Amino acid sequence: MSDYLQRIGRLQERLKAERDHGVVLAGTDQMRYLTGWREGGHERFVGLLVPASGDPTFLVPAMNAEQARTTPAGISQVVGWDDSAGWHDAARRIMASWQGEGAVFVDDEMHAVHLLSLQSLFPQLRFVPAGALMARMREVKTSEELVAMERAARLIDEVYEDVAEQLVAGITESQAADLILGAISLRGSRPSFSPLVCFGENAAQPHHHTGDRRLKCGDVVIIDIGCVANGYASDITRTIAYGEPGDADVRAIYAIVFQAHMAAREMAGPGVSGEAVDNAARGVIGTAGYAEQFLHRTGHGIGLSVHEPPNIVQGNRDPLKPGMCFSIEPGIYLSGRFGVRIENIVTVTDGGVRSLNREPDAVIRVIPAR
Repeated sequence: MSDYLQRIGRLQERLKAERDHGVVLAGTDQMRYLTGWREGGHERFVGLLVPASGDPTFLVPAMNAEQARTTPAGISQVVGWDDSAGWHDAARRIMASWQGEGAVFVDDEMHAVHLLSLQSLFPQLRFVPAGALMARMREVKTSEELVAMERAARLIDEVYEDVAEQLVAGITESQAADLILGAISLRGSRPSFSPLVCFGENAAQPHHHTGDRRLKCGDVVIIDIGCVANGYASDITRTIAYGEPGDADVRAIYAIVFQAHMAAREMAGPGVSGEAVDNAARGVIGTAGYAEQFLHRTGHGIGLSVHEPPNIVQGNRDPLKPGMCFSIEPGIYLSGRFGVRIENIVTVTDGGVRSLNREPDAVIRVIPAR
């Protein structure tokens, strides 16, 4: 039996144990986790319908039916719907037996219009988000998944090293992003998200949109990038200086963020909550007087999706488990001046965590200006 069919079987066992009806997944990474295939479908409905008992069914546009028939999961029941007829009648037939008090779990990323249609088609059913259910299945990575994630981490480490040495005065953020994309492609991979490149004052915006700002001597540079190996994502952030930093506080801020990063890694381990790891990083930055300049959670889970559970954030008291993978990425952002963020992906081991990425520099790396 394939890994995919085993995953579907595990899902069905959970549904039966709770007397729930089934799961309706959209063409997202949730579908990819169970079948090895995903398809956005644009405005069209693409669904994997998994009942508590019996065979799952793909309900997809006719143009995608052949792809659905050849997925690694080998699902035999594929219903292709025609644009002129729509998908509603087919959904009625497939889900006709889903009756009673149990829940139907729906992909968190399903288009609202499709969920509204399902609710109209089946007013007697109770639809609930599938996110928590699927997270419990996906959060602990197998050895095969970890091998893929380690490869993706190695590739993106190489890309960062290549591109950092190619920075020259006058290059734009977008041009640097193009270098990153080229280096990823050269390694036979693809980006797991659009490269985030921030020069100077733009580094003070955690999710700055890479643009036309030109690199100048003295700039702080944030590079946040990732790629994919066998479907699994990587994600790192490095902060460097191009030439000697022009702001006198750069080295001190970098040292604080590095200390926060390492404190979070030292705290993390099996049985420790995501909140405790977040507190460890936040405590270092708060003690240094920059609590208000740490603008986001300490980390996010990663796997098939760049962002998935577990979240390393206040309020997450669930214990970490061996095999979970997540980022540790504290940051300090000084508006109008610069920002610093350091991010590695770690996996939980029996005794703590192990970084999948190369170690970040303990002091800010200075790229000679040229």
